[in-house]
Amino acid sequence: MERREFLKLAGAGVAASTLLSGFAPGSVLAEETGGMTMPGIHLFSKCLQFLNYHELAGTAATLGLQGFDLTVRPGGHVDPENFERDLPAAIKAMKEAGTSCEMMVTKIVSTENQRDYDLLALAHSLGIKSYRLGGLRFDPDVSQMESVKRYELQLASLAEWNREIGITGMFQNHSGEGHFGASIWDIYLASKNLDPDALGIQFDIRHATTEGGRKWPDSFRLIKPQIRSLAFKDFKWAEVDDKWKLVNTPMGQGMVDFKRYFRMLKDAGMNYPVSLHCEYDLGGAEKGKRDPTMPKEEILAAIKQDVDTIKRIWAEA
Repeated sequence: MERREFLKLAGAGVAASTLLSGFAPGSVLAEETGGMTMPGIHLFSKCLQFLNYHELAGTAATLGLQGFDLTVRPGGHVDPENFERDLPAAIKAMKEAGTSCEMMVTKIVSTENQRDYDLLALAHSLGIKSYRLGGLRFDPDVSQMESVKRYELQLASLAEWNREIGITGMFQNHSGEGHFGASIWDIYLASKNLDPDALGIQFDIRHATTEGGRKWPDSFRLIKPQIRSLAFKDFKWAEVDDKWKLVNTPMGQGMVDFKRYFRMLKDAGMNYPVSLHCEYDLGGAEKGKRDPTMPKEEILAAIKQDVDTIKRIWAEA
């Protein structure tokens, strides 16, 4: 199918569905706290994959969210195999509930698959402004600098797609051995010559702290010109079964220095959209399971506490 024809068909509507009973539509806008408009909080929908589109959309206002960072990847809210049918249905449910979906999470990392282009084009036509790329890893058979050069070309090609479509791609820094971008300098070198509005960075302060310890402010300063969104989550080191391990925690209960980080964001005038990641124990919901053992009400209460904590620390910073 030609791209122009595909985009025309993509605009077709989807049959309306019934909203959650008792839900009052209306999205929550960015709040003025601490002398600067707070970034809009979009929940990474992985932790609520046990909810259908209408149930998901119905939680936005009660949780204090501006919208969602929707999982559009295998096992996510939208399966890429059926994106022509399911993505419009998901966005329609959001709009009917009075909330938004300006961000999505994908597995896209290159321009090798034409269907990835069509997915991005459809997403843009539905009002999605940005998407997160899938992860990349160092090739153990070549030097790290050779991997940087290869990924620089790969990301440049993807940036051209994004520019043509009108959508922003974002690479999220992770932590751990073998993860490309974990050290920040590597993804900086691979993306420094790209237009960040075509392909920028989703800066993850949790992973930057995990990798850099007290060095994370320098990492932030290095990559700052390329940042186009922010990922919020927290963690701590804990001794588990006589071994030191990373343990994810609710916001404000771990090691991330959010007060200093928020001051740096304010000083830089950065109010890019936030993707809130809830990766601590939620009965399996944090792993995207559709049958979590924790009651739904407790999961939603935990997420609401994270949102409230972000707003409190932002005001204090």
